[in-house]
Amino acid sequence: MSQALFFAARAFVAATVAAVFILGIACDSGTSGASEEPGPDIVRGAILRVESLSLTELGALEIRDDAGKVWTFEARGKRFALFTPSHLNEHQVLGLKVAVHYHREADSLIIDDITD
Repeated sequence: MSQALFFAARAFVAATVAAVFILGIACDSGTSGASEEPGPDIVRGAILRVESLSLTELGALEIRDDAGKVWTFEARGKRFALFTPSHLNEHQVLGLKVAVHYHREADSLIIDDITD
């Protein structure tokens, strides 16, 4: 193998490893990794709709849980460090589920946190 080809292959492998590492960090929820069982204030499901107020502010989120129920949550302009509207759109396109931690205010479900 020529030296130029060797260095090109090595650079490709390094770039691939770096990309996988960066994607892993981007999708890390910051939790310990322990599985969370959905409770009355957590719903896990696939994203159907993301409503953004800006590049960093989330307006609303709609997900479908495993039972097929559609949930609509309000974020009211909150910012979630690891879950920008564009990152949530990425989850939607790739079919990656999220867990929405929420509380009720009158007839609204308000997002407290979002995790992978």
